[in-house]
Amino acid sequence: MRRTLWIFVAAGLALTGCGLFQNTSGPVGRAGYLMRLADSLEHEGAFQKAAAEYATVAEGFPESSYYPTAVRRAALMFSISPYSAKNDSAAYRWYIEYLSLSLSKPERENVRVSVELLHRILLLHGQITQMYTAADSLSVLTKRQDLSITADSHRMQELEFQLQNAQAELKKIKEIDLRLSKSMLH
Repeated sequence: MRRTLWIFVAAGLALTGCGLFQNTSGPVGRAGYLMRLADSLEHEGAFQKAAAEYATVAEGFPESSYYPTAVRRAALMFSISPYSAKNDSAAYRWYIEYLSLSLSKPERENVRVSVELLHRILLLHGQITQMYTAADSLSVLTKRQDLSITADSHRMQELEFQLQNAQAELKKIKEIDLRLSKSMLH
């Protein structure tokens, strides 16, 4: 009886393909495996890792039936990954690739809107980078000027001190000259 139960369990597992004997050999099997992996990463919220797996399928298996889905999901995952210009660039690249596929008119319009928004975001990233570069340059220039002003201020203080000493010496010389003049008159 127990033996019969085990035979039924083994037969059921083999027939349902529960994952013990998945076929990952060949391009289609490998692409399917990577798509399932990407899907599970996506469901776990690991969008960056899922995006990388979808991109791997799209790049490695462009002739497979998974290609359109992999391209679309890669674009989407990169666009919802944590903000960075790198992710936005990757999302833009994959949306452009997705536009090259045959899409329904509404879907094509939705993708074009995404592409336009990503294009604007990338332009803004570029402008922000330029602003940071300009701010850094201005900061360096300001620090140089501050150092120059500080050095000039110290030099001015030294010159004022020398001027005070020279005035004191001149006053002493005048006093001596005045005494000599008085002593010669007498």
